[in-house]
Amino acid sequence: MVIIDDRPDLHVLIGKRRPGAFVGDMIVYPGGAVDAEDFEVGPQRVPGATAPGLSPVEAAGYLHAAVRESREEVGLWPDVDAVIDGTQFVAVGHWTTPEDAPRRYDTRFFLARHPGGEATVCDPELVDVWWERPSEALERLERGELDAIAPTVSFLTALLQYRNVEEAFSGTDRSRKRIYDWGVTTL
Repeated sequence: MVIIDDRPDLHVLIGKRRPGAFVGDMIVYPGGAVDAEDFEVGPQRVPGATAPGLSPVEAAGYLHAAVRESREEVGLWPDVDAVIDGTQFVAVGHWTTPEDAPRRYDTRFFLARHPGGEATVCDPELVDVWWERPSEALERLERGELDAIAPTVSFLTALLQYRNVEEAFSGTDRSRKRIYDWGVTTL
């Protein structure tokens, strides 16, 4: 989940993985595995969820997983029984590692407005979580102060063109295909 907020300009929520975890010591967005239960909630609990190439049931399952994982990792969206308005999120990427990669993943990313509340480390796989301007995070990556995998860098770079949350979401409305291409389908 690529969570953005105006603080007062555009910032993105970033977490740092613990050493030894998958992508250890790297910056990440909140997220994780999709469970079978995520697909069971269906469009009635996540109305309006969409993502290119997915049925409404699949889109609802992936978005439910993203919200659930954000709650588990950083404490956002705390009401586990709430209906999730899928129209408030935008699918911004689908990344799949090559078949010969030592650790494979098939990940979908959604853009989200900060729902309110304080983001804190709630999962032992994270060691820190903070808000940062995309440009500053990219500068820190360039200087070697931070490390990240390609999807994280790709979304930070895509966010550079926006000054605030409204612009980011307006940009997705103008060209859902372009915004979905924030993430290529293979690494």
